[in-house]
Amino acid sequence: MGLTARERMSIAISRDLKDGEVVLTGAASAVPLAACLLAQARHAPGLTILGAGVYINPRRLVPEFTAGWDCAPVAIADMSDVFAVTELGIDVMFYGGMQIDRGGSVNLHYVRTGSGVLRGPGLANTALGHTAARTILYTERHDRRTLVEAVDYASVIGHYRGGRSRAELGLPNAGPAGLFTPDVLFRPDSSGAFAPDRAMSAAAWDDVRARTGWPLPAVPPPPFEADPGDVRALRRLVDPDGLLAAPDPQAAVEARRQP
Repeated sequence: MGLTARERMSIAISRDLKDGEVVLTGAASAVPLAACLLAQARHAPGLTILGAGVYINPRRLVPEFTAGWDCAPVAIADMSDVFAVTELGIDVMFYGGMQIDRGGSVNLHYVRTGSGVLRGPGLANTALGHTAARTILYTERHDRRTLVEAVDYASVIGHYRGGRSRAELGLPNAGPAGLFTPDVLFRPDSSGAFAPDRAMSAAAWDDVRARTGWPLPAVPPPPFEADPGDVRALRRLVDPDGLLAAPDPQAAVEARRQP
């Protein structure tokens, strides 16, 4: 069906969302937002989306929740509303990250580079990773800088950290349910470590293994199969402007900024 990586990731993530759940995406979250809108259109009409926390049930796919992009929300909240809702409990929190490790910990704070320390967005909504019923991790970069054996700093703790499990660390929620990349859908194994569940691209498996910061099995997992109905709904209802279909997402964003 000629799917791009972003389209395939959106369809795969949508299958993890259930009717009646409350989910929260970050500010620059086109792929998770598309997944949420697709889930609403296909199997979860009662899903509630908190776009960047404050945009309640956006009706239009946008590349980011910032000034200049109208996501056509049903309502707009303020931060006191966000904290009130999240205190009641949300079902899913989405996270990307500067680093994501084998145990599902996410680094949003800093990474050490050869030229110094590169700082990230920091503490924005990291507490929700420990209070939401579960988290869903995603990255549009499948490389060894992003997918690491252990993060430099655990902004959000995964299934284990420093040899201690979530239960031992006093974290009662389920933690990360999956990690979605352009090449692999990972699920936690019995120890909590991410293991390949589906191949998300046709890339040579030896190349995927070389671009992953932890060991992968020699044999690839089964390929992810997109449902034709999901593809039609994604392209006709969720993304009619082709934001996810663009071979260069940033170029598509800049083109849409033009008057």
